[in-house]
Amino acid sequence: MIEIYLQNKLDRYDLLTNFKAGLQAFIKNEEVELSEVSDKLFIKVDDTVDFNETIKPALTKVLKKHVVETKEDAWLLDIIENIFFYENEEEQSHILVMAKSILAGERLDLPNVTKLFSTEKIIEDAFNTFLTRDCNFCYDSFLTFRLRGYLDKLIDCVEMAIDEFRLEQEYQNLLESLRFYLKKRLPRLNCVHLVIDKEIFFYDEFFQPISDEKLETFLDREIVFEKEIPIQEMVISPLVSIAPKEVHLYSNDIDSGVIHSIQNIFQEKVQIYSKSVFEKKNYKMH
Repeated sequence: MIEIYLQNKLDRYDLLTNFKAGLQAFIKNEEVELSEVSDKLFIKVDDTVDFNETIKPALTKVLKKHVVETKEDAWLLDIIENIFFYENEEEQSHILVMAKSILAGERLDLPNVTKLFSTEKIIEDAFNTFLTRDCNFCYDSFLTFRLRGYLDKLIDCVEMAIDEFRLEQEYQNLLESLRFYLKKRLPRLNCVHLVIDKEIFFYDEFFQPISDEKLETFLDREIVFEKEIPIQEMVISPLVSIAPKEVHLYSNDIDSGVIHSIQNIFQEKVQIYSKSVFEKKNYKMH
């Protein structure tokens, strides 16, 4: 008989409910008997049933699901607050959302993120290794000591999430500072036509190319954040330095980060077109 001690009433209720659902066919055939006495759950399995092939996988599935759905968020928040010392609730919430997206495999662009994909398997393996037809254990102690590897992965995940959170904060601060700069800066040109393709091309309101030398004369070095990048590869700093009243942006990749940044900085001053529109307008002008 399996005997599980659970201090938390909600844990007992949730696990008992899900054990009943997961083992329904076996309970119906009287091959498994579930009961609750005080703060313990009892699972009695008939000797005729192949425990390892049928019952253990079902129990493991329920236990893994319970850990992920009822414990993971609380553990992540505990790590955020007590290991990385983020006490502000809004910041905690942002970091938690980022951590959950990383665990869900939604941030494949991050370095070393694939090492986190085995988190649920760690839980599954821990229960699979431990569960036998006759065993007894304290659920809370099991989570603390047998899931150490899983908790270590959550710490790694939170660390990644915090790195991304800090980068996002820096990015938002940069956007805000550039928007503020634009409010004070007198326009150097009324309109800029900007083509973003494999290369970047600046044109004035008459569709005349703006040379790199001319861009240098516009460029305010005080706001340049693209360190050690030649001016022909810069986009945002020259554009903000020019501070045009209108930005007409042409690209076939409207979802790029640079384009989103330009939209966030210039807001209603930006109009976005496909690259073919520029070719038509340029042709008419010349």
